[in-house]
Amino acid sequence: MFKQWLITIVLFFWILLSVISYFYWDIPLAIYCKGLRPSVLAIADNVTTLGDSLWYFIILVPAFIYFWFLDKNKLWSKRIIFILVSLSISGLLNLLIKWLAGRYRPNMLEKGYFGFNYFGVGYDLNSFPSGHTVTAFSLAAAVSILFPRAGIVAFIIAISIGMTRIILTSHYLSDVIAGAGIGILSAMILKYYFDRRKIELDKK
Repeated sequence: MFKQWLITIVLFFWILLSVISYFYWDIPLAIYCKGLRPSVLAIADNVTTLGDSLWYFIILVPAFIYFWFLDKNKLWSKRIIFILVSLSISGLLNLLIKWLAGRYRPNMLEKGYFGFNYFGVGYDLNSFPSGHTVTAFSLAAAVSILFPRAGIVAFIIAISIGMTRIILTSHYLSDVIAGAGIGILSAMILKYYFDRRKIELDKK
């Protein structure tokens, strides 16, 4: 069962690193990434598509229908629901924070804009947090909870996706750190809820 203190620790370091990055790392790293070679950007552009949540819903929704209605496999049905709800909660939270923060994207640096324009709308004002990173880390955390042996691989992929958002200057490092925290916390809190409700996700 997930403990509240573990969630608190993750929350503390998530906020701390996001703040440090905002003041010290975001701008230098964004400027550096603007000078990267086209070949590096091309690779990052391909990898970053793995952070699009739409792909996972396209796969997981039919999978749930199969396991629940056809295969009658309650264990796998619950596991898929756990992943889907984790992705949904983190995604909705991400959209809310994006709107509240209204943070300028790195491309606005050239125009002299950096920071937050609260309740802003539009692509240039929804940098914080990184949605692709939220999806990647929510999925990685959910997978690692369900299948611990796959956790390392899942998080390596998630970190790679997060890095591409910085390399492509779509987001600042603090956006990615915040996105990772939201994704991980969403899965952890959902698992805590499942445990409290005694909804088993493991084989017995």
